[in-house]
Amino acid sequence: MRRVEVELLVSESCPSREAAAAAIQSAAEEAGVCATLSERVVTTADEARAMRMPGSPTVRIEGRDVEPGAEGRDDFGLG
Repeated sequence: MRRVEVELLVSESCPSREAAAAAIQSAAEEAGVCATLSERVVTTADEARAMRMPGSPTVRIEGRDVEPGAEGRDDFGLG
């Protein structure tokens, strides 16, 4: 079974935190991969900008943001 590293970046008050984690696990099972999920709580807008986090939640697989076009964005934050 293929293993992938998945990172979930969330703000402290993200209402989608649990749903995002569950969706990641479900998608991994459906795809037949073993996902190692790590969660990071981002607490400040400066930290979000430094991490190039387009919003909460942000999902990255093997270091790459799953949101289309995320690499071209410059509007980062906790929102």
